[in-house]
Amino acid sequence: MRLVAIVGILILTSAPVADAAGSSDAKKNSDLNRAMSLSGEEPYEALKRGDYRIAAGLLYPLAEKGDVRAQYNLGMLYASGLGVEQDYHVALKWHRLAASQGHAGAQNELAQMYAKGQGVQQDHVRAYVWYSVAAELLSGGSKNELTKDRDRMASRMTPAQIQKAQELAQQCQESKFTKCGDK
Repeated sequence: MRLVAIVGILILTSAPVADAAGSSDAKKNSDLNRAMSLSGEEPYEALKRGDYRIAAGLLYPLAEKGDVRAQYNLGMLYASGLGVEQDYHVALKWHRLAASQGHAGAQNELAQMYAKGQGVQQDHVRAYVWYSVAAELLSGGSKNELTKDRDRMASRMTPAQIQKAQELAQQCQESKFTKCGDK
């Protein structure tokens, strides 16, 4: 574990965690991180400790391999600027990938990004869609909160927009999150 942490620190101080443009430094960093032995829990331990830079470096190769939990958490780090430079476009990428795998938290983050226009043009229809889809996956208080958020969004929409959003939400659920009106 100590060797992994040292290697992670060296990697993170020598190159950026990820580069949206796909620079060779990001590729080298990704290759080095991929070569590290991970049990799958080290990044989450780093998150709990508040070692966000280390966590981001460890989450990146897992997220690239399709790990939904890593994708969601990496999206959260980029959205908040913890351990990485804040970048809503990169956050959007990771949240979209996690949302397409049915991660309700990522779907909620997409809804909020569309509602606020973070990394995308503000779009009430898409925000409504993602709030609806996420709410369907949850229960209890979380479902109630997302439903309230969706209904607040609907109060800013025309009846035609609401109808379109409801149709897109149904299409999204029926397609298992592959056709959600996202670009």
